[in-house]
Amino acid sequence: MGEHYLDTVGVGGSIPPVPTKPAPRGWGAGFGGVWQVLIGLDRPGVDRMKQTHVVIPCYNESERLPRQELAAFLEGNPWASVGFVNDGSSDDTSRVLREFQGEHPGRIDVLDLRQNVGKGEAVRQGALQSLEREYDLLAYLDADLATPAEALQDMFEGSRPEHRVIFGSRVQRAGAKIERHASRHYFGRAFASLASLILDISLYDTQCGAKLVARELVSDLFSEPFLTRWLFDLELLMRLRQLVGPEEFDRIVYEHPLDQWVEKGDSRVRLRDGLAVPYELLRIRRAFRARG
Repeated sequence: MGEHYLDTVGVGGSIPPVPTKPAPRGWGAGFGGVWQVLIGLDRPGVDRMKQTHVVIPCYNESERLPRQELAAFLEGNPWASVGFVNDGSSDDTSRVLREFQGEHPGRIDVLDLRQNVGKGEAVRQGALQSLEREYDLLAYLDADLATPAEALQDMFEGSRPEHRVIFGSRVQRAGAKIERHASRHYFGRAFASLASLILDISLYDTQCGAKLVARELVSDLFSEPFLTRWLFDLELLMRLRQLVGPEEFDRIVYEHPLDQWVEKGDSRVRLRDGLAVPYELLRIRRAFRARG
C-alpha cells in the first residue's frame, strides 16, 4: 500500500515530506512521529472524512439562510456536497438557493417542492434525490445551522468503523457550547423519556438536527413516507431496528456529543405539535408492531 505525503513549510524553510500513512506514532518514532504529533496527524480519524452529501430542508429561509457559513464549509471541505430542499416556501427561498447553487457549480443540488410537506418528508425527498450522486455518507442538518456544518467531521471521527448511523447529541457538559432555552431542554428530556418508554429506544437526543447515515442504508430507510411530520428521526430508528434486528442496531448506532449547538429561535414546531407527541408515539408503535 503506497504512502501518502504531507508537504509542509516550517519557520526558516522547507521540511521534507513526512509519511502520514502508514507511519510510526508517538514521540519515540523519530522526527516524523514527533512532527505528526505537533501538527495533529497522529490523532485517530485525521484526514479520513468520507465523501458526504448534506441534505438541508428549507422553509421560508430567504432572509436567514447562513450563506457565508455554508460557502466557507464547502470551500474548506472538498468531501462535502449539499442538497437543499425548498419545502414549498412562500418567499424567495427558491431564488436564493438557485443563486447560491450557481456560485458553487457541481457542489449543490436544489429540489423545489410545490407545497409544504414538513421537515420529515422534505428530508426524505432530499435523501432520495441524493442517490443520483456518488458519496459514502448522507447527512442532514437544519437550515439555521444550530449545529455547525463542520460538526459532521467531528461526528464521523468520533465514531468507530462499525457505526453506520450517527446522531449528534446536545449534551450540556464542561467544554461544550450548548445554548438552548431551558423550557425546550426540559421538554426534550421529557420527550426522550416518553419515547424510550413507548418505543423502547434508549437514546439521549433523537431530535437533534444533525445525523449521518451510511449510503447503503439510504434506500431502505427513506423509501417510504414517514407517518409523522416531526418525529421522523424516531421512525428512522424504528425502521433501522426492524431492518437489522435489535443486536445489530445496538452495534451500528452511535450518539456523538456535540461540542457546539446554539439555538437560533424561530422554531417551526407549534404548540399543538408538542401536545400531539404522545399520540404520535403511540401511532408509531402500533404501525411497527403491525409490521412484525
